[in-house]
Amino acid sequence: MGSEAVGIGRLVSRREVSEMAGVRRETVTTWAKRHADFPAPRPSGGAELFDLGSVVRWLGPRRVPTKSLRDGEPEGTTYADRVRRAMRGREPREVPVASDDAERAREIVNELYGPLADRVRGGGSDTAYLHLLTALVFVRRCSPGAWSHVRDLEAEAARDQPAPDRVLKDLGTLIDAEVRRHGLPPGMAAACADLRPEDTGDLAHVLRRCEELGREGYRLLLDGFEARTKRSGEELHTPRGIVRMMADVLLRDTAPGLRCHDPYLRGGEALVAAVEAGGDVRVSGDGSGPDSFRLAGMNLALHGTRAVLGPGTATPWTDGEERQFDRIITNPPFNRKGRNWSHRAWPFGTPPTKNDNYAWLQHIVASLGSGGRAAVVMPNAAAVSPDAKERAIRAAMIEEGVVECVVWLPGKLFRETSIAVTVWFLAAPGTRSGPVLLVDARRMGESRGRQRFLADRERAAIVACHRSWTNGERGYADPLEGIGTAVSAPVERLRDGAYSLDPSEYAETASGGPGAAEQIAELADVLEEAHARAAGADELVASMQVLEREPLGAPPSGGWPVVRLGDLCDLRSGPSNKRLKKFGRCEDGVPLIVPRHLRDRRVVATDPERLTPEAARELDRFTRKDDVLFVRTGSPGSAALVGPEQADWVFATNLMRLRRKPSAELDPAYLLAFLTLPRTVRWIKDRAATATVIGSVSTRTLGDLRIPLPPFAEQTRIGTALHALDVQLHAHRALAETVGRTRAALAADLIPTR
Repeated sequence: MGSEAVGIGRLVSRREVSEMAGVRRETVTTWAKRHADFPAPRPSGGAELFDLGSVVRWLGPRRVPTKSLRDGEPEGTTYADRVRRAMRGREPREVPVASDDAERAREIVNELYGPLADRVRGGGSDTAYLHLLTALVFVRRCSPGAWSHVRDLEAEAARDQPAPDRVLKDLGTLIDAEVRRHGLPPGMAAACADLRPEDTGDLAHVLRRCEELGREGYRLLLDGFEARTKRSGEELHTPRGIVRMMADVLLRDTAPGLRCHDPYLRGGEALVAAVEAGGDVRVSGDGSGPDSFRLAGMNLALHGTRAVLGPGTATPWTDGEERQFDRIITNPPFNRKGRNWSHRAWPFGTPPTKNDNYAWLQHIVASLGSGGRAAVVMPNAAAVSPDAKERAIRAAMIEEGVVECVVWLPGKLFRETSIAVTVWFLAAPGTRSGPVLLVDARRMGESRGRQRFLADRERAAIVACHRSWTNGERGYADPLEGIGTAVSAPVERLRDGAYSLDPSEYAETASGGPGAAEQIAELADVLEEAHARAAGADELVASMQVLEREPLGAPPSGGWPVVRLGDLCDLRSGPSNKRLKKFGRCEDGVPLIVPRHLRDRRVVATDPERLTPEAARELDRFTRKDDVLFVRTGSPGSAALVGPEQADWVFATNLMRLRRKPSAELDPAYLLAFLTLPRTVRWIKDRAATATVIGSVSTRTLGDLRIPLPPFAEQTRIGTALHALDVQLHAHRALAETVGRTRAALAADLIPTR
């Protein structure tokens, strides 16, 4: 085994280097201090780790002194030789992954994310719990030797009932050692330390359940986590139907050994699809942080593949390292505000600063080697944007021939969001020229509850259409009959259409008619769902008879008690701006709630900044379900009730958290109703105006607010009734917005423009 192949991607400590090289640990430290070219360590999980392959290359020319040679070592043996010999006995064993019973896996995952999850998580984060579950599945399937130790821990936990934190500490240490052996960054010790299970028996039960899961279970754990936490678009894992379609188009019938890369790994699902479609393909990728890096690496290992993975960023064009690949398959974060444009020359034009969609597209094209191709998920708007800069870049890409195909997919394919996307298939400059294939698949997708899934036959139809078009066949659109349409748009026609890549713009060229039903099919589904939600909200309000006022019960003599708010709630302001600015952000961190997220008495945070878990723990400003958040500075008075999906989030400087004291008989919904009364808001604003120039309410001032306190049952009746009206309000606003969008789309279809 050559030095270039030993330990590719594997991370090791100084102690491990010293053991394999047969030297003292202090010798490794001396090498690092005296030699500037000694590989630099990577800070990870509170420790400094080294890339083993780089260390072996550095040790290659360094001979072991004659007096230090071991028995059997010939003159001229190098320290690298010793490491290679040690590695032959330490490489992770190749273990076949057992096939999953999908239905059984689904049952187990549902149990793991049920009440058991809350008991094991305790006050810890959902993210830490996910990492425990996925790491356990990984160790079970990829490191059977280590799993025997996990089973020992499980047996001890069930038998002796040691403290849960002791079991978790041992688990974290064991799992970190295994993920490092696979070249992945540790972090499980920290994740396990974040969990707070009350009962060791629950933890033992989790270990037993994870033992039954394999590859299918791993995927379901990722999906279930998204449903549980309602993650943002930047964090969502790409649905299996989408990545399989991308991989089938990109990697079918390819030569062995192609280099396939994903610059934004998420959970590794795109590279897994590439391996499944391309067979003998060399995969690599960059994580959006150590957690993404680790999740993707474990996912690939479960599929029998070792990839070259590394930490990445959400702006890879700033790295300064130009790498090229044969294939790129990715779902990058999109619609983020653009930045860092000026330092480089863009091949098709400088992107606008409003978002970085065209930065991603150009970076990916520039990363393709000769004859390379890419598949990229993009928002629909990127294909039709009227922005002058984006249209100019799109035009240059089309004229250059790098845009090969754009597939328009239906909405609701992503869990917990109705977002619809396009998939762009790109080619390296000079690879091709001519028309662009535009596929309209917006009517596809089988509904299961609130989500849609791209069926195998639909995915196969798109792949067959693309293959037929590539081969120059006249009937390329035939595989889509009844479920979609396709048009091969010449560059001249695209030029006349302002370089729009919407297939409906060229429908007359393709079929001789506009096809109104096809254009509004997606909105029709959304409209039907909005009607159903509004009707359900109406029924709820009617059944509760909230508009038929019932008198309060007879108050005691002198009326209901009026209690100081500070005696009922713990009031706490968010951390100062100075403290917040000290801490870094990360893609998969803890969301930060700010005043603009408080809308109509609820928390609506679709684009929150995210703090690193370490920063969040240090700030210690967390929310819990049924906390009330209150805007205390600027324009104080807005308030919202924290729902279960916002539990364990951090709240910002100009917010105040009101948490009911354990001894207080105060209904949170009633408290929210009182705080948002016009007379209460006036009281708050009057005091804020006299406090500071910009207006601010302190915890002391708000604590002095007096609140009437009916019996708890009456508070609940009031709070529940007003909450039902809030639900009705939100449902009808969503319905009105959807009706407006549908009307506009239908008018455009019914009234011809040419």
